[in-house]
Amino acid sequence: MSAFTAKVWQFDEAPRRVKLQGDKTKAIEPAQHIIEFPGGAVEVSRCSDGTYWAHIIVNNERTIDDTEGRLSAIGEVVDTRIDWSDPRSGVQEITPPRESGEPFDQLAIRIRPVRR
Repeated sequence: MSAFTAKVWQFDEAPRRVKLQGDKTKAIEPAQHIIEFPGGAVEVSRCSDGTYWAHIIVNNERTIDDTEGRLSAIGEVVDTRIDWSDPRSGVQEITPPRESGEPFDQLAIRIRPVRR
């Protein structure tokens, strides 16, 4: 079993593009990639079954003085949407439940690669 590895970048230091091969015979890659920005982060994790979790993380708990990235600021979700492939469906807003009065701190989707 190989060790779990992660690659973390601050937003200003992140490469313009990261291309994950998803094939250990082509390239050895960390299982997790994180790009942090003030108030949040975007994270992609490869699962052992070949699927990927993509997370958008919002820091709404605390800040740490003299730090960079996610914990340098509180993040506030100001807008959300889903863009559908079918143009008739258009773009729809994601409306999180607000009954609890608490903001959400993460949105996640799981993606299975299907090669055709």
